[in-house]
Amino acid sequence: MMKAALDVIPASIEYERSLKEKGKVLASYTFAGKSEGVGIFDVESHEELNDILAKMPSSLMLSFEAIPIVDFEYSLKVWKEVLERALK
Repeated sequence: MMKAALDVIPASIEYERSLKEKGKVLASYTFAGKSEGVGIFDVESHEELNDILAKMPSSLMLSFEAIPIVDFEYSLKVWKEVLERALK
């Protein structure tokens, strides 16, 4: 398992670099002391995110959890509209 992981590291680095250049990866981090991390992707659809994750060279060794995020100001605007409607 360690040999397989070592073999995919260069391809994984290059894959992420290409996604950053295309504007698909906005940020990626690992958690200190863990083999876990977080990435922020800018994609058009769930299917595009699925494709990106599935094609990652290390994908068969990883598990993923996708949590959609929304712009903070946009979210507040929507909640304001919802609350205003509820008060009418």
